[in-house]
Formats: sequence, C-alpha cells, structure tokens
Amino acid sequence: MYTRNILQLGCLIALLITGCKSSFLDKYPLDQPAEDNFWKSEDDLQLALTGCYASLSVNQSQSVTEGFGAFTMYWDGISDNAYPRSTSFNNIALGQLEPTTGGIVNDWYNLNYRAIASCNYFLANADRVPVDAATLQQYKAEVHFLRAYFYFQLANIYGGVIITLQPEGLDYARDLQKSPQAEVMEQVLNDLDTAIAHLPDAPYSGRAVKASAQGLKARVLLYNDRFREAAATAKAVIDGGLFHLADEYYSLFVKPGQNNNPEIIFSARYLLPNMFSTLDYQMGWDQWERIQPIKNLVDAFECTDGKPITESPLYDTAHPYENRDPRLRKTVYVPGDPWKYSPDGIFDPAKDGNNRTGFLVKKYLDTSRAPTNYSTRSDQDFVLLRYADILLMYAEAQNETSGPDQGVYDAVNAVRARQGINMPPLPAGLSQTEMRQRIRRERRVEFALEGTRYFDLLRWRIAKETLTAIINPGGEPRKFTDRNYLWPFPQSEVDVYGIEQNPGY
Repeated sequence: MYTRNILQLGCLIALLITGCKSSFLDKYPLDQPAEDNFWKSEDDLQLALTGCYASLSVNQSQSVTEGFGAFTMYWDGISDNAYPRSTSFNNIALGQLEPTTGGIVNDWYNLNYRAIASCNYFLANADRVPVDAATLQQYKAEVHFLRAYFYFQLANIYGGVIITLQPEGLDYARDLQKSPQAEVMEQVLNDLDTAIAHLPDAPYSGRAVKASAQGLKARVLLYNDRFREAAATAKAVIDGGLFHLADEYYSLFVKPGQNNNPEIIFSARYLLPNMFSTLDYQMGWDQWERIQPIKNLVDAFECTDGKPITESPLYDTAHPYENRDPRLRKTVYVPGDPWKYSPDGIFDPAKDGNNRTGFLVKKYLDTSRAPTNYSTRSDQDFVLLRYADILLMYAEAQNETSGPDQGVYDAVNAVRARQGINMPPLPAGLSQTEMRQRIRRERRVEFALEGTRYFDLLRWRIAKETLTAIINPGGEPRKFTDRNYLWPFPQSEVDVYGIEQNPGY
C-alpha cells in the first residue's frame, strides 16, 4: 500500500548501507534510516542515489518482475503484438481488469510509489551532505528526473494520483487526496525542467543526462497532445548532436553492443553477478516462453519494397518471411529460423509444446547463453529511451502540428534507412492522415516487444477497436471497454486510505 511503501524506504536505505558497512547492523534497526551516521559524505549520497535507481532494474531477488525492468516487454502481451503466458497480464488482455485483480494492477501502483518515496527521501536530505554545489545539483537533478519518470508511469495507467513531494508519515498520508491527471503531468514537467537545467549535456553512460530528461519531456508532452512543444523538445535532442542511430539494430538489445551505444539515452541497467535477470530463459527456453509474438505483429512488417504484405508483389504466401523488413527477423523467431534452444537447432512450433502462436521473441535474447536453464543469469540492459524514439516522436508531433513537412520525412526515413535495415523512404505526397498512419506503423515495428505499444494504443484512443479484434490462442477474444483507458486503483487503497476509485470500477 502507498503509505506502507513510504515507510519501507528506511529498510531499503538500511539494506543498501549494510552492503558497504558491516558494522551497521550492530547499532541500528533495519526498519529505520541511520539518521545520525548517514548523509555525511559523498559516498552516502551515491549510495542513496543507487537506491533511487534500483527500482528501474527489478531483479530476481525481488518478488515483482513482470512488467518492470528486463520484463518491460510483458506490456506488449496486452497489446496487439504478443500473447502473454502470464496469469496477471493475460487476465487483463481478456478483460478481467478489476480493483481486486492483483498482480500488475497492484504492483504498478506499489512499486512506482516505493520508487517515488526513495526519491523524496533523497531530495529531503541531500543538502545535508558536504559536497560542492555543482555536484549536489547534479545528483539532485538525477533524482528529479527519476521522480518524474515514476509519476509519469503512474499517471499513464491510473490517471490522477496522489502527489507527494516529501517523505510522509502514516497520519499525513491518510489525509492526502489524488490530484487530477493534468496536475500530475505538470509536476512531472516541473521535475524534468529542473533536471534539464542541471544534468550534464553528455553521452549516456548509465546515469541520467540532459538528453534523458529532454527525451522523457518530449514523451510526456506528446502523450498529452502538446504537439508543438513536444516537437521542439525532441528537436533539441536531435540538434544537440550527441546521439545517433546505432549502426547495427540488434546491438541495441544485447551486450557488449549496448555498452556506450550512441543510440541509448536511458535504460534499466543490469550487471553480473548480483544485478541480473532471467530474461533469456523466461523468453527463450521452451519450458517458459512467457511472451510470444502473434501473427498480427508479424504481418505489420512491410516487404523490402516498402509496401505492406497486402499490396507488395514480393510477398509470397509459400515463403511469407522472405523479402521482409529486416527488423522482422531481428525481433521475432519465425518457423524455420536457426534456434539454439531446440535440440535440432531449428525453430519448429509444431515440436514446441509451450508455443501457442507460431512465433518467439528474438529481440533481447542473448543466444550465446543458449541453451538456457534455471541457472542462466542475464545482464542485458532494457532500453527505456533511445534516439530512434526521439526521431519518431519528433515526426509524429511535427506532423500533428503542421503536416508532413520535410523534417517529418527526414526523421522517419532516417529510422528506416538505418545501416543493415535499408528500408525504402516513404512515398512523397502523403497527407497528414496518411503520414500519421505511416508513423504509427513505423513505431510499431521499430519498438516491437519494447513495452511501448500498449501505451501508444491508449494515447491514440484506438485501444478498444484494436484490441477487441485480437483473438488469443485457443479462440478466446480479447476484451477492452471504455473504462479500461484508465486502470482501477488497487482495492486496498480504496478500503484503507479512501482514494476515489476511477470511473466504471
């Protein structure tokens, strides 16, 4: 619950400290921050900052994984991109979205507020540390960015939520009321502006930089239909010149290609041996295969002539995966692909007892670890913001502002022309409506299985028509009603703290 998560922050900080100071347990209880010996040095500041970043990279030592960190692609399982072999997400796909649903409905609320509590605790105490002003400003700017990120995640799912900007106790929390979604977004933008003013204008190397905050700000503005501002903010990243498209698409999703990759602007980071995930065996091992791409996604990839499969003379129903956008085979395993997870080295859905869709995830799988088992530890970072998104956000916002001008074409065509992809440029003379549809298709294939598609469907207000057209394996139709554009608050928050439930639940 919200207030319990705030109080758990003391335990989080204490546990982080004990990893570095063995004598801490001798003097201090685990449920309280060590106020009299912490916040004394820059090392303490860095340790607390690590606590703020920790919620991005949920790992196997925590009970919550689905939908977070390395498992962000679970969100594609409730979009028209994939089928989730997860009770929590599949229930939502089938319309079982209620205050008592549990799983991700509770986890999304609780973990994001827990992360916000860490940020609030840091910002309330950081000034006590004797470091130079510039260093302190940068650390605080990173935490303003992180707090904005977590509030943005809450507002996208629940709409209006409680805003709290300082560590709160139980009694105070009972009196808090949720703010309208617009006010939450303004708080997000305020934090981002603070971050932009003080973060280093430098390439990304694991901690938030100026472009991280600018990119997230562009996303916030775009999601709220503030198109002119979104275009200008994305253009600032483009004009900054510090980031560009990676030379090889698949290198974005596995190490060592992720290291110092010029396209990655922000990510959930993992590092062996302790900060690891089980991504490879949960997505690739035929005992699991937790997220499975569906034909609807595969069919969205164009042929190499830039035409959809319904129009291209290159499409051959006998060889449906030939002459296709190269991103298809870098994102999805299709039947007949080399597949190290199979005894005979070939992916054959008919021989795979757990495969329900005929396709498997390839993006983010490190095949050097195959065949995998329960001991496999994965350390791929999960990319949360990259330069291709900056380009396509700029194209979308600029198209909505002034139509398909040359800047819109240039941004979309740059993504399509990436080295190793080399898709043809968009045809000239598209209308604003036609360009809108091309940008939406481009977003779908470029970011497939990266956890963004569901949120795109929500913000475009096409989730109902799109998702109810999807049939799950076994013949179960997907369900989505108008109320589902916002999720219900967990029933515990309504019962204990009296938070006003969202309409329709």
